Amino acid sequence: MKFFQKSWVAWLTAAVMVAVAIGIGLSKGGGLSGPALPSGGGALDNSLSTKQFADYIWDEAGVLSSKQEESICLYNANWNQRYGSIIAVAVVKSVDGNIDDYAYDLGEDIELAAADGILVLDVSARDAYLAVGPDYPLSDSQVTSYLDNSLYAYVQASDYGDGVLNLFRDLNQYYVDNYGLGYLDSGSGYGSIHSSGERMVGIVMLVVILIAIVLVINAIDRSRYNAYRQRYYGIVNPPVMFRPIFFWHGPGTSWYRRHWRQPPPPPPRPPQSPGGSGFSGFQGPKGGSSGPRGGGFSGGSRGGGFSSGPRGGGFSGGSRGGGFSSGSRGGGFSGGSRGGSRGGGFGRR
Repeated sequence: MKFFQKSWVAWLTAAVMVAVAIGIGLSKGGGLSGPALPSGGGALDNSLSTKQFADYIWDEAGVLSSKQEESICLYNANWNQRYGSIIAVAVVKSVDGNIDDYAYDLGEDIELAAADGILVLDVSARDAYLAVGPDYPLSDSQVTSYLDNSLYAYVQASDYGDGVLNLFRDLNQYYVDNYGLGYLDSGSGYGSIHSSGERMVGIVMLVVILIAIVLVINAIDRSRYNAYRQRYYGIVNPPVMFRPIFFWHGPGTSWYRRHWRQPPPPPPRPPQSPGGSGFSGFQGPKGGSSGPRGGGFSGGSRGGGFSSGPRGGGFSGGSRGGGFSSGSRGGGFSGGSRGGSRGGGFGRR
């Protein structure tokens, strides 16, 4: 307990607990770098499991952060829940041949469904292409328009992660504007109610954490104060002033006066055994005769889903400048099951 009576330890403990509280609050709020997640009626449901959708992200170029990949998975989890559709993402170092052929071949290899899409980004050429199945709800011209307006500038700046999130946010708004919440849109206001409930849970958790921090710091102050009181009680002008963590525990406050009681007296000293050698001042009877003493002293010790065309699109030509460049083909998604088949049907008509 003496360790916690040191002021620097108390301040360090308080700082760590405040940092933990802020971290939990940010995690509950879904804080992200780059483009913010949708809010309002189009807000994403953070309670959905995103684990299976990590199989639909392949970052060969290593340009996506873990937070950006988590956000992409969250979009796909919500789109799959609402509309039965996802968009896989592949960031490759270089594409050998036409990027559109590469995208469709890759989509078929990973068994995307007819309402799915796959976004391929070629890092060496600073190019991108969104290949979509025959049941995807956007037309070819709409796909191209979204790539031009929501992704092109990011790709040219080599900011691929934020570009994907910006494109996904705009596509999500299109889905909500045209299809509502899909299967979940029953007019019950589920999305807003669920979001409000999550915010309330987050607020309650923060309040509980703050109360716990106050209680811990109060206990530390009390321990330090008890040690101070026991040492300096009765001294009119103590050489050291008590400096609490909470200002309302300082000298002159009601907390200070309430706890300023005389410390318990020290325990009594244990009786001491007589010291010295021999007998002092004890003599036998005067003139007594010598003889046996009647015996001697004894010995011993002392003792822690939408509905149908081969569609898709890349950046529009013309004033954009540049074309689709080539390189060595970057490969495909990792082998094995991709979190369950999307049902097939992806590819050109």
